[in-house]
Amino acid sequence: MSLQIQPKHEEQQHEFDLSFSAMTWLEENKRLLTIAFVIVSLGVVGAIIKKNLRATSEAAAESALFDVLKLGVKDTVISAQSLNKVVAEHSGTKAAERALFLVATRQYEEGKFLDAQKTFETFVAAYSESSLNATADLGIATSLDAQNKTTEAISAYQSFITRFPKDSLIVDARLSKARIHESIKQFKEALALYDELGRGGFNGGTQEAARRRTLLIQANPDLGPKPAAMTNSIKIPSVGHSVP
Repeated sequence: MSLQIQPKHEEQQHEFDLSFSAMTWLEENKRLLTIAFVIVSLGVVGAIIKKNLRATSEAAAESALFDVLKLGVKDTVISAQSLNKVVAEHSGTKAAERALFLVATRQYEEGKFLDAQKTFETFVAAYSESSLNATADLGIATSLDAQNKTTEAISAYQSFITRFPKDSLIVDARLSKARIHESIKQFKEALALYDELGRGGFNGGTQEAARRRTLLIQANPDLGPKPAAMTNSIKIPSVGHSVP
């Protein structure tokens, strides 16, 4: 015969009070809960719609960019104007990002170095997280270099070297900066860059840096290592001692 312990009357009353309170609260706040549910539902649906619209926008932008590039292959020339149209009509998409970069590249190829500089600057400002950001940053320096804006180009190359020390284009930046230093007779600065490339093992840049370094020292022998001072090996006897 098993004994069953019955809950006390006070415990039963407490559980009933809790259940009643919960039901009362739900009843009183039914409208509030309904509104909250609608808001959450709208948020979820909105996120789904936004994602789908984003995918649709990206697809449309990719299609538009593809059409431009396809015409470029056919005509062998990609029009900067047609690329700008993709940028304007599909702002915020990955395709627009690539199109803007191609605009700057095309402007540079056409010899419009000031326009290229400004477009690269716009790209860097708008797409700081882009995988093309480093190349665009170097594009600014190259465009300034092409305009013979010596001081600005040196500063831009140094900015790239500081910001992207491990980028694959670091060799080009260092060599270009060194070349400018040479052109304005800042030979020590150029030599320092060549030495840095030589020590760093920067792939193919090491050989080119060594070649330029050799030519620089040949043209300016004073930059080379100084010969060690000659020392007199003959010992002079001290005063007061006779020489045998």
